[in-house]
Amino acid sequence: MMTDKPTVWPPLTAENRPWTRWWWMGSALTEAEITRHLELFQAAGLGGVEISPIYGPAGSEERFVSFLSPRWIALFAHTLREAQRLSLGVDLIAGTGWPFGGPQVSESDSACVAWTETTPNDAPPVSEKQLNATPLATHIGDDTRTTLFLAPTGQQVKRAAPSGAGNVLDHFSADAVRRYLEPFDAAFAALPSDLAPRCFFNDSWEVFGANATTDILAEFARQRGYDLRDYLPALDGQGDEETVSRVRSDYRETIGDLTRNAFLATFTSWARERGAKVRNQSHGSPANLLDLYAAADIPETEIFGPPRLGLGSLESLAPLPPDFGGEEEALACRMASSAAHVAGRPLCSSESFTWLGDHGRVPLAHMKAEVDTLFTLGINHLFFHGTPFSPADVEWPGWLFYATTHCAPTNPFWRDLPALNAYIAACQSLLQEGTPDSDVLLYFPYYDLLASDTGTTNLLHFLTVHKTNTWLRDCLPGFTTAANTLLKRGWAIDFVSDKQIAEMVTVLPDGRLQTRSGATYRALVIAGCERMPPETLETIAALAGQGATVLVQDDLPRNIPGRNAVPERLVRLQAARTALKRKVTLGPEITALMEQAGIGRETLADAGLEFVRRRSGDEFTYFIANPGSEDVSGWFTLACPSISVVLLDPMTGTVGDAAVRTTSEGSRQVYLELLAGASLLLRTKTEPSASEIGDWLYSGTSMQKALPLTGDWAVEFVEGGPTLPATRIVTALSDWTHWGTDEQDRAELQAFSGMARYTLTFDCPDTTEVAGWLLDLGTIYDSARIRLNGRDVGTVFTRPWQIRIAPELLTPDNNTLEIEVTNLMANRLADLERRKGDSWRPFLMVNIHYKPFDAANWNPVRSGLVGPVTLTPLCGVKPDS
Repeated sequence: MMTDKPTVWPPLTAENRPWTRWWWMGSALTEAEITRHLELFQAAGLGGVEISPIYGPAGSEERFVSFLSPRWIALFAHTLREAQRLSLGVDLIAGTGWPFGGPQVSESDSACVAWTETTPNDAPPVSEKQLNATPLATHIGDDTRTTLFLAPTGQQVKRAAPSGAGNVLDHFSADAVRRYLEPFDAAFAALPSDLAPRCFFNDSWEVFGANATTDILAEFARQRGYDLRDYLPALDGQGDEETVSRVRSDYRETIGDLTRNAFLATFTSWARERGAKVRNQSHGSPANLLDLYAAADIPETEIFGPPRLGLGSLESLAPLPPDFGGEEEALACRMASSAAHVAGRPLCSSESFTWLGDHGRVPLAHMKAEVDTLFTLGINHLFFHGTPFSPADVEWPGWLFYATTHCAPTNPFWRDLPALNAYIAACQSLLQEGTPDSDVLLYFPYYDLLASDTGTTNLLHFLTVHKTNTWLRDCLPGFTTAANTLLKRGWAIDFVSDKQIAEMVTVLPDGRLQTRSGATYRALVIAGCERMPPETLETIAALAGQGATVLVQDDLPRNIPGRNAVPERLVRLQAARTALKRKVTLGPEITALMEQAGIGRETLADAGLEFVRRRSGDEFTYFIANPGSEDVSGWFTLACPSISVVLLDPMTGTVGDAAVRTTSEGSRQVYLELLAGASLLLRTKTEPSASEIGDWLYSGTSMQKALPLTGDWAVEFVEGGPTLPATRIVTALSDWTHWGTDEQDRAELQAFSGMARYTLTFDCPDTTEVAGWLLDLGTIYDSARIRLNGRDVGTVFTRPWQIRIAPELLTPDNNTLEIEVTNLMANRLADLERRKGDSWRPFLMVNIHYKPFDAANWNPVRSGLVGPVTLTPLCGVKPDS
């Protein structure tokens, strides 16, 4: 239970709570079903929904509702009214499926692909024989000619809802974007004036093959200052390497500018004119992600886990293939949070749990571990991916979405999901407060990326979150290494773009850099950068002249991007280099530069702890997680000043004054204790803490031994299916899929997904001066509600499988302990597959490798209370200072 100390835990809002992507499958809803679902969501602790209209299951066509039809608008209006009643938020994808497109998108407004072909002058280009290929321009050489062709990609909206199918939009044409949005205005005119979504949402950039627009030549000339027709051979890769690199860089920059200005600016302006905000997933696009994320009201990243994001110590039931991403995926996620921090966006969201494991095989423990990773990456507004709508009359497991962690009422873990949601809400209530507090701004060398041809597709770099090795590690090795080194050594970083340096960064009188959000930084760091616009370097020189600290690994950039006015711009760059070199600190090793500048780091990182830090005035809030497999405890020096420190447990709401001490060198230290998988919040204070909070109870300082709770456990299977196995008595705890009195009993146990209640009666040991008790469940598969002597104690769903118990809850003898254990839905899914084949799923289903789904050969996943269960007295002993 959360404590009611308003000075510590702020009142929860809808935006503090996690939201979920709510797939409207076939939009096959009714008003009653909408109300039923929203009430379930509120009861589970969700704060809002993102409505995503998509395809519906085969055989249910009579239920489908056409997208944007009067009936669809009526259902949407009912959703908004009911959400208001239940204090839930509502976002809406501005389309169906993904990416943007539909029946209103004509071929002339559809996504385009451009390519070049070089042929002998006396031979016709091959593409002239292809349908829909339009020659835009031709460059005639001495012996060859190079032609630029344009054609529709032909891509259709993926997973479209009824009446939502059609061409994918040309995102590089502002006029096409405006025409695409016109049907929304016509349909939404029927909505009452007091009803509107909080945000319109755009999913990740999956406009496959698109790399041009019909007026690309005019746009190129306007933005770059020269005629691309004169350089078509260079665009085709012919000629000297320098010219090829410069022309292609200019082409990529032009497309990036169109992504931001033609698409995102038009979409954002449209939404704001209608009283809504924009939530945008920029990743995957061919543009500078920092600028795209910053242009949205709520930037959103996306994550595929767990193997690459600090979760490797967890058992992976279905590991992702190695080509799903690289070790730099965490850096890609930081693109979104960095943009939010620099641009002053209070919220940064994440599409979370996408393919965290195969269907039905994702425990709440893995979800919590990914949550902790996201928090340490600067994300503070989580969206579940997600919850498919399913009518009440559809047999278990209802309608499923093909690529998701199934966060829906038909998943057995829904019973214990409120505990995870409460944990997320507690964390986000503090992580949405104040301003971000990172140590340095790290310049993102975007123009080095544009000059590289490594990993390009159709002339462009697509900055995805799943193949970060191609555009981060391979193209920007110096930058990537520096970023990872800083993070591993305990320095907090945010990335910054050229546009942000020019528009959003100023210098305070004390030399700190300040961004639009009010966030401050100790230094600007440049690492692994060879090309930079002279305008950017001139701005950095001006910042340094005003007292800002600028640290440069190796050397300042020596080259400029693009081919327009190269001699003049190189002169400007050299002048800026000369001016700046007198004001910056250069060196070959990034950590030495940081130490030389006196920028303190968090020694938490030395123990394998991950953290994020925020600031409110003179006080700081830390979220700290231990993702490893070893417990961590000891004294830590924080990089932020403090007189006292309050520790907050977001899992239980417990707060307490931490043990602090002053070292002989005069630094202030705090004692922390994080078991493997644990997390906590920490708030520094510039004055002694309020006396009513009380001291933090450290469990590791207790000298008492763990007392085993053994005996006869009564095990009753209470809810779930396909059938309820028989009640039984067990004396040795183990995985229930290995139990069974006969073949039928064993088969029922191995097919069962749901909840079983374990009950044990025990006497309390005679221990005096007990400040509390630590109940350790050993190992459980996969979550458990605990009741002691008829009173609810709490829910355990993740490492460490422990919960603290107040001493007054125990009696000297005849204590009754009830542990209601819920397993995963995988075993029941496998049983269903074996009995019915694929007939039970009239909808698309694939496995985590995007191959046909087949659970029939799955082995039973472990289930139940495995133990050992122990009880340890806590004596409230303080750490030795």
